[in-house]
Amino acid sequence: MKSKILSLDRNILTLGANSFFTDFSTEMILPLLPIFMDKFLHASKSEIGFIEGLAEFGVAMLIALSGFYSDRIGKRKGITVFGYGLSNLIKPLAFFASSTVMIAMVRVGDRIGKGIRSAPRDALISQSTPKNMSGFVFGLHKMMDGAGALAGSFVAFIVLWYLGSSESTFRMIFLLSVIPGIISMAILIFLLSDKPFIPSKEKLFRPSQLSYKFYLIVLFQGLFSLVAMNYSFMILKAKDNGMALAIIPLAYALYNFCISFFAIPIGNISDRVGKPTLLSVVYFAFGLSAFFINTKIAYATWIAFAIYGFFGGGFNSLAKAIISDLTPVNLKATAYGVYYSFVGICTFLSLYFAGFIWDNFSSTILFDIVAVGSILLASLLFLNRKIWQ
Repeated sequence: MKSKILSLDRNILTLGANSFFTDFSTEMILPLLPIFMDKFLHASKSEIGFIEGLAEFGVAMLIALSGFYSDRIGKRKGITVFGYGLSNLIKPLAFFASSTVMIAMVRVGDRIGKGIRSAPRDALISQSTPKNMSGFVFGLHKMMDGAGALAGSFVAFIVLWYLGSSESTFRMIFLLSVIPGIISMAILIFLLSDKPFIPSKEKLFRPSQLSYKFYLIVLFQGLFSLVAMNYSFMILKAKDNGMALAIIPLAYALYNFCISFFAIPIGNISDRVGKPTLLSVVYFAFGLSAFFINTKIAYATWIAFAIYGFFGGGFNSLAKAIISDLTPVNLKATAYGVYYSFVGICTFLSLYFAGFIWDNFSSTILFDIVAVGSILLASLLFLNRKIWQ
């Protein structure tokens, strides 16, 4: 394993290290924001869902444009650095937030940065990766994400545990997140390099440039994103189940530990048995996680977060590996832009309606819908897995 990692292109290792410190910074904040809005800003579940969905919508609106622009100009690094810089500048501003509107501005600003950087970054990873190692490489990148997120959420837990769950402690953690953010930017600026390629000559994006198999995997990911909801509702459900506020970042740390632990094995196995097959297993895992957190079984919330981490280790990385295998080099950023845009719009709708269902019916009904829908989509993907062979 060590020799396999050391044989990789320097850009892959650089972007992995950058992802570690970026997620270190981000995950000091993200698991606390839903609780902060709920407890100190008195936001409803619908408002929280709308803000999270709006953040994902901010990604969707820019990411396709960013990807297409990167393919047109034949450059990746500058756009990637700018996107990361914007996010790392905006996230610590949560320290000053006194309303849900201000939190919404922070979340949307952070996600706009993600929207700018994600497609060219993933295209640069793909461009630096042999086809028969795409599952492993994107799994490695996800492992570094998860390891950084584990470190960030664990630091948040330690600070809350020793200083208490007061509003001032939350704000202090938001401010401290700037430190790993600065490290991540230094890594990018000084170690990342562009890889030359012949730019796309298309002045406008034409859907026919990308294959039927590409659109089919994007459709599956979009449908799943409509059914599922993100970490914020898992955290709110843990609080609803009676988990202490100071302990929730520790449960979130377990989620991130499982992402990091499973990401490379999922990628390695997918390179051998097929990425769509593993993706169907990942869908099923999310349904199982929703089922467990919805029960009154002892330690069910902890089990749910662990399984949720297995899901997180494969959901996006497997889809990105499939897209990497299907797409020519001068359309890679465009393809990732289309993918993230469609999934982002679906996630926006999902999060809004998740909050609506919780407020107007119950969290139990919401998680029942999520569990059943995820398992149905897992079955459908598994039955159609040979399409991508």
